[in-house]
Amino acid sequence: MFLDLKPVEGRVVPFGGMGKGKITSIGKVGIPSLASIHNVLYVEGLRCNLLSISQFCNNGYIVSFNKDTCIVKTKDDKSLFTYR
Repeated sequence: MFLDLKPVEGRVVPFGGMGKGKITSIGKVGIPSLASIHNVLYVEGLRCNLLSISQFCNNGYIVSFNKDTCIVKTKDDKSLFTYR
């Protein structure tokens, strides 16, 4: 969920297979008063959310993986979310 969103013009992001998507906005996503990631791009026509691991790490979160699970935690070891 975007917590704020600001329009941008003239930017694109490349996809695999030579495709490109138009970036229409940049903003902050997260859960109010719990956690957020800044400078997230909104790409026109993209049907799924793509967040980079480096964005989480650069924002101070701890990301860990094992065979079946990805866990993102806050600096004080509180679980933000788990993906299975």
